[in-house]
Amino acid sequence: MPELTQDDHFASAAERHFRDADYLRTDGRLPTADHLYGFAAECATKSLLLRFTEVSMDPRPGETKPSAKPWAEHPDHPGDPYKVIEFGHVNELIREIRLLAHGRTGAPLHAALDGDLRVFRKWHVKYRYFDGGYAQADVVARRRTAAENILVLHQNAQLYGRLP
Repeated sequence: MPELTQDDHFASAAERHFRDADYLRTDGRLPTADHLYGFAAECATKSLLLRFTEVSMDPRPGETKPSAKPWAEHPDHPGDPYKVIEFGHVNELIREIRLLAHGRTGAPLHAALDGDLRVFRKWHVKYRYFDGGYAQADVVARRRTAAENILVLHQNAQLYGRLP
C-alpha cells in the first residue's frame, strides 16, 4: 500500500471533519459543527492547493525539515526565501489564494473557491475558546453549504484530475 501524501491526509481530514460537523449540527451542537465545517473547508482547500498549484510542504528555502504549513514562493518576490505565502486557517485562505490567482492553475482555483471561502471570512480558530453564543443557525447553514461545495470541487478534481 503506497504511503499517503500530505494532500491525501488533508483530503481525509476534510471528509472526517465534514461528517462530524453534520452529526453535531443534527444534534443542535452548532458551535462545534461550525468550527468543524471551517476545518473541513480548510483541509479540502489545502489538498487542492497541493495537488493543483505550486504550493508545497517541502522544507522552505534554507530549512531542512518539511514545512508545517503549505507554502509557496511569493509571486511579487520570486527567489526571496523570506517572502513566501503560508496557507493557514480557512478565514485567511481568501487572501492567500488571491496571491496565486496569477498562475495557470491558481486562477481557476481562485475563481472556483473565492465565493465559498468568503463565507468563512469571520470564522476564526480562536472561537474554540468561546462560549458558543456566536454560532447562529443561518450562519452555520451557509458555512455548511460552502464547505460542501468545496468538498465537491475537491472530489471532482480528484476524479477528473483537473480543476473546472
